Amino acid sequence: MIWSLGLLYLIFSVFFFDYRGVNLSNRYQTSGWWGSYYETIQNLKFNHEFFWRGTVKPEFYDWPHGGVLQKQIDMQNPPKKILFILNESWGTFIPEHGAVNPSVDAPLINIPNVQLIAQGENPALHSTIMGELRELCDLKAKSSNFVLGPFDKFKQCVPVHLQKEDYLVQAFHGSYSKMYDRKDWYPHMGLQNARFFPQFSNIKQCHSFPGACDYNIVHDVSAANKAAQDKSFIYWLTLDTHHPYSEKDILGNYTYDCKQPIFDGRQEACRNLNLQHQFFTVLANEIKAGGFKDTDIVVVGDHSPPIILDKYKDSFKEDSVPFTHVRVH
Repeated sequence: MIWSLGLLYLIFSVFFFDYRGVNLSNRYQTSGWWGSYYETIQNLKFNHEFFWRGTVKPEFYDWPHGGVLQKQIDMQNPPKKILFILNESWGTFIPEHGAVNPSVDAPLINIPNVQLIAQGENPALHSTIMGELRELCDLKAKSSNFVLGPFDKFKQCVPVHLQKEDYLVQAFHGSYSKMYDRKDWYPHMGLQNARFFPQFSNIKQCHSFPGACDYNIVHDVSAANKAAQDKSFIYWLTLDTHHPYSEKDILGNYTYDCKQPIFDGRQEACRNLNLQHQFFTVLANEIKAGGFKDTDIVVVGDHSPPIILDKYKDSFKEDSVPFTHVRVH
C-alpha cells in the first residue's frame, strides 16, 4: 500500500502538480500529452522552490531594461487619472505577425474618443509576479517569495511615488489575496487599497484560473475610477487569460477560427488570442459606456504565454511582451 501510494504521489508531483509559475521561456520543440523531459524537470524545480519557499529570499535587483509603465508615464508630471493593466499572458504571436497582433487590441484603439499614444514591445521575464515587480518597481528578483523582503527597494515603486503626490492608489485582482502572499507584500509596494476575490460586485468565477471573471471586474474598476474625485492610480492584474486558456471563458463566437491552417498544432495559442481579443473588447465596451473618461490607460503583458500541450511551442516571442498606451478623452 505504501509503495502504491508513493508511486501515485510521484506521478501527481511530476505530471499533475501546479504548473503555474514554471519558467517556460526556453521552450523546446516537444510533443506528447505529458510534455517533455525538459518541462518535467522545470516543473520539479518549481515544486521544490514552492516547498522550500519559506527559506528562499528574493534578493531584489534593478531591472536593466525598465518597465513599460515608467517609460510611458512621466513620473515628474503624471496625468490626473491612470489605469495600469498588467495583462495575464499577453504575448506577441509569431506565425502571422503582421495580421494577427494588430487585431488583438484593435477594439481598444478604434474608439473615437481614444487617442493612441504608443505601442510596442518590451523585454520580460517569466511568471506574473516577476512582471508585477518589473512594471511597478523596475526590479527583478532571484525567487518569487517576496513576502520575506527586504523591502527597502520597494520605495522606488510607482504606487509609493504616486501616494506621495496625493494620488488615491487602488488595486484589483480576481484571485485570492493569499495567492503568492500578495496580501502581505502589496502594501510595501504602496498597494494598500487592494481588492481580491471575493471583494467584487459580481463574484462569478471563470475557468482558466479560479477567480472572478475579468469581464465582470471591469465594471468595478470603472466605478472606482469614476468615484475618484482627485488624482487616481488604479492597478488591475487580469486573470482570465491564464493558462490553460479555457474555451469555457470565451463568450460568444471565436474571433480567430482555431480550425484555420495557421492554428494547426497551436490550439492553446488560438484560445489565448481569442481570450485576449475578448478582454480588449470588454475594456473597449466599458469605455464606450462612459467609463475611464480623461484617463491614461497603459496595458502590458506580464510574460510570454506558456504553451504546454500544443504540438508547436514557438507561437509567441519568448522574452518580450507587447504594450499599448492610450488616452481616453
